[in-house]
Amino acid sequence: MTWQRARSRSDDRAARLLRAAEQDAEAAAARYRALKEEAAAPTPGDGTRRPMPSWQQMLLLVIGGGILTGLLVIWLLATAYIGPAALLALPAGAGVAAGFIALRRRRPRPAAPRRRPLVADLVRAAQEMHEAEAVLQRLRQESS
Repeated sequence: MTWQRARSRSDDRAARLLRAAEQDAEAAAARYRALKEEAAAPTPGDGTRRPMPSWQQMLLLVIGGGILTGLLVIWLLATAYIGPAALLALPAGAGVAAGFIALRRRRPRPAAPRRRPLVADLVRAAQEMHEAEAVLQRLRQESS
């Protein structure tokens, strides 16, 4: 009597594990299909920002560096004419102005657009799907 009860519990447990593995495999396959469809869909023209080409980055670096160097020269010239107090007053004034501008422009950020899945996302989903199918196959072999 005890052996029959233990065997029925074992069979019930194997059946539950098999059902759970089937559900996991189905969920992983559905996740993979959804990511693949999303990756294949054309990109929406919602104005998302793309990385700049290298020539634009170089131009920005040269112009931005020139502007910063010019500001540094102006700051040092103002220090020479005004005195050492300008070493403290000019950066503090610039910081106050920048803070004032930043506080006036503060708005709630719009929700970030959903990014397209990357290759790494697809690979991860495919690995999960294969692992779930392997577990399902192993449980089917054990139960038969």
